[in-house]
Amino acid sequence: MTWRGRHIYLIGLPGAGKSSIGKELAALLQKSGYEFTDLDEEIVKTTGKTIADIFSLEGEEKFREVETNKLLELSQKHFTQHPLVIATGGGTPLRAINRSIMRGTGIIVWVDVTVRQAAKNVMSSLLAGETRPLLKSANAEELSEKLHKLLDERRHFYEQATMHFITRSPRGDERTPPELAQQLLQALEQMSRSIRLRPRFETFTAHSGMGDYPVAIGSGIAASELGASIRDMNARRAVVITDENVSKIYAHKFLQRITAEYKGTLEISQIILAPGELSKDKETLFDILDSFVNLRLSRKTDVVITLGGGVISDIGGLAASLYKRGLPLVHVPTTLIGQADAAIGGKTAIDYSGQKNYLGTFYAPHLVLIDPIFLKSLPKRELNAGLSEIIKYGLIGSPELWTKVSKSVRRLLRGVDTGIEIIIRDAVQEKLKYVNADEFEKKNGVRELLNFGHTFAHGFEAATNYNQLLHGEAVALGMRAASWLSMELGMLVEDEWRQIELVLGRLPIPVTPEFTSDEIISAMNRDKKHQQDNHRLVLLESIGRAVIREKVDERAIRKAIDFVVSVI
Repeated sequence: MTWRGRHIYLIGLPGAGKSSIGKELAALLQKSGYEFTDLDEEIVKTTGKTIADIFSLEGEEKFREVETNKLLELSQKHFTQHPLVIATGGGTPLRAINRSIMRGTGIIVWVDVTVRQAAKNVMSSLLAGETRPLLKSANAEELSEKLHKLLDERRHFYEQATMHFITRSPRGDERTPPELAQQLLQALEQMSRSIRLRPRFETFTAHSGMGDYPVAIGSGIAASELGASIRDMNARRAVVITDENVSKIYAHKFLQRITAEYKGTLEISQIILAPGELSKDKETLFDILDSFVNLRLSRKTDVVITLGGGVISDIGGLAASLYKRGLPLVHVPTTLIGQADAAIGGKTAIDYSGQKNYLGTFYAPHLVLIDPIFLKSLPKRELNAGLSEIIKYGLIGSPELWTKVSKSVRRLLRGVDTGIEIIIRDAVQEKLKYVNADEFEKKNGVRELLNFGHTFAHGFEAATNYNQLLHGEAVALGMRAASWLSMELGMLVEDEWRQIELVLGRLPIPVTPEFTSDEIISAMNRDKKHQQDNHRLVLLESIGRAVIREKVDERAIRKAIDFVVSVI
């Protein structure tokens, strides 16, 4: 697999010569469509402020946020326009999300220069009027000390680069930027013949008050990126929480590949649960926590990985959030509903006292890895059920996604194809809009819109003791009830309801659940979001526009349930 067509990210100390080498390299690759860009210069253009001003007025953390946003913007050109040679800032690799972005879209080259040479270059740039806020120094000796400290702090991240490019020659003589660029080009060509490059993937940002984290999406990336990320975190042990079905299919080979990519000694333990919603209970939760205690897990050296569907990410995430007030967590969802919905947004929970997701926390993972290849072994019923959550995003806020899914629903129901990755990516982007705007459901009605169809669905699941309907199937029925009710209340025009019913009606429900409207109403009244004497529901005003409706008449709700019963 060739490196050409991928971005080339140059990382390294300030004064390493990344910009001067990058410009020369882009010129050599001009016929291949490459252009050069300097990340710091792009930040200055976008903000209208110097790097020093951002540091002094808004702080380093704000600068790092701006840096990530600009890096993400530039990286997207890999998928839509042309490849770039990008000279990054010395601290760009410090953030996990930046490392994920660079790994997914390009080749990372560590431009390794001696501290002495870096200090000489930095001093020349300072004398020329350039501002470097982290390197304000009274003299050359102090500047060298600061660079030594930066190298010690960042070496671990620099060493994770795809290529280690040493700029000094064996004889110790200095080489010019054109000479270095030519040698780097030769090294890139040699690398493509000797190592296997990782699959490309896209990275999106989930904003969290507990720290932003990357959501990476791409076919074939799970093992390689997970191994690299664990190494990146400097973890020594990984605990994989999964279920019996996933463990049988993936555990041995998948865990071997993670260890190989880690490129060191990694201890991996498995916690294997029974599959299904019934495992989301307090007994299983405390069994997991007992395992953590027996393993003597540490927040500094260990990481928890959930490998499975929504049940696994929910209970595994909750256990990770509780143990010692929080272990590093990575979600690797293996179901469509997990990839498009459950693993994203930081919600963790177990069912309690007959009520779904009644005990839980908000806990941001370190990373979410979405690999559509897992879907190829997913039972067709699970795959079909997962489409309901994707359809939901179109109905509540994206007419474009609705159109895309409604036109391809027949093809999607036939099984996994190349289009599923695009559909998942679009669904993830939609969910992130709500999560990023209202992570902890504090803003009235923002993230709550994601519950469209779910209040009914939780009623359907509870009334059937969680052992007849898959969650996605219950959501599909719930959306049919909510859409019909929206029309009945005069909110949704009949033509749009018919369009919705035509698509949702195609989703197969292979069982005929037995329940009454009284049982569903009773379960809905116990739902954690129910307010006393107030049926609060997410309903539709049109395709792509959902609203919250207060005090919905119970008689109308019963009629909506009766409609669903009549069509399944």
